[in-house]
Amino acid sequence: MWLSCLIAYLIGLIHIDNFISDSIAVLYLILMNPPILWVLKRIDNRRLAKYFSLFINTLEIIGYTAVMHSLGGIEAVYLMPIYAALIIYIGIIGPRSMPFIIAALCSVSFSIMLVLEHVGILQTLKINPLYHVPWPSQLGIIFVDTMLLFVVAFISSYTAHLLKSNRDKLHRQNEELQLVAIKASESDRLKSEFLANVSHELRTPLNAIIGFSELLKDQYLGKINEKQMESASNIYTSGKHLLSIVSDLLDLSRVEAGKMELEVSETNLKMLVENSLNVVRRTAHERRIQLSAETGDCPETIQADERKIRQILYNLLSNAIKFTPEGGSVKLSACHLRWINNYWLKKSGEVVSLPLLHGNERKKHDHVVGISVTDTGIGLKEEDMERIFNPFVQVDGSKSRRYQGAGLGLSLTKRLVELHGGTIWAESKGENKGSSFHVVIPV
Repeated sequence: MWLSCLIAYLIGLIHIDNFISDSIAVLYLILMNPPILWVLKRIDNRRLAKYFSLFINTLEIIGYTAVMHSLGGIEAVYLMPIYAALIIYIGIIGPRSMPFIIAALCSVSFSIMLVLEHVGILQTLKINPLYHVPWPSQLGIIFVDTMLLFVVAFISSYTAHLLKSNRDKLHRQNEELQLVAIKASESDRLKSEFLANVSHELRTPLNAIIGFSELLKDQYLGKINEKQMESASNIYTSGKHLLSIVSDLLDLSRVEAGKMELEVSETNLKMLVENSLNVVRRTAHERRIQLSAETGDCPETIQADERKIRQILYNLLSNAIKFTPEGGSVKLSACHLRWINNYWLKKSGEVVSLPLLHGNERKKHDHVVGISVTDTGIGLKEEDMERIFNPFVQVDGSKSRRYQGAGLGLSLTKRLVELHGGTIWAESKGENKGSSFHVVIPV
């Protein structure tokens, strides 16, 4: 404000009297603030602090009015936005009535200044000597300015009220969301604990059922007829299926509860791949599904949790066989990939495109192992590529679905891969066009 006045004086727009008077008014505003703010900070009584703040605002209005007086009084009506700025500021930080009080004080202060100039108590510091406004016109200007200041006060108060209401509403919504998040977290924890406890309690009787049904079907407890043999076999098969679901539930609940940890050791990956193929080979043979492996670029050993890598391979292979029609094929491939010149390269030099590794930046890993299981099965729709990794989700969720399962295998596999810091994703050209599941694990 003072610099603007100085520039106006230097280029001859105002006189020396105007500049000196404005300098005194600005100096008053500057020197007034430190002591009164120091006093305000030491007032503990909230009501007294409110009245003292109003006193400070009054002193500021007097200072602003003195600036307007120094620049011509009625000629300085163009400086009314100074009052408006104070009203808006008070409207934002103060109660709803304060903008109207400040508007009234501004109008009274400006009116008193004009009256004192009119009666000659204050010297009129005109900028333009030829500028003259009759007293009745000055009263009209005072009336119009007062109305405008009260309009600004109303807009400021109403806007501040809306902002406060929205802020309070947002605060309440945040609190509600926090409560919902806490309840969801607690519910998730209780669910995981429940699944873990129930799964553990179910495994003991299930193992007994499977064991005795195996004794029956293998006729260790005596000869049984063909119908009894078939029933014992059904009990054994159903028991094994149920046990696999319970085991997946237990593992999944442990992962979600953060209780599953990696037991990293020197793991023979090539042997794991061969053993996994041997485990599912009988099922594949019964369904006339051709199994093949491509492990030429596969590293001999890696640092990983052997049991969990075995489970990942078995889940992917059994899933591929389950969803591949008779006469189809399933291929398992594993290779070592290195980061060279901003590319992932196979041992043969072939460039491979990979997504970001789970929870890690790429630069932390220069060596990864890539595992892929490709089948000629039922394939996947585009919208199912991500969804199938959620718990209890199957591509065919109808009651008449052809394929058994609880929809836990891929979800558990995804979590086991991510425990290793890796990632898993699916690819498919569409329904009945087969699918590929790719796993990448840092080594």
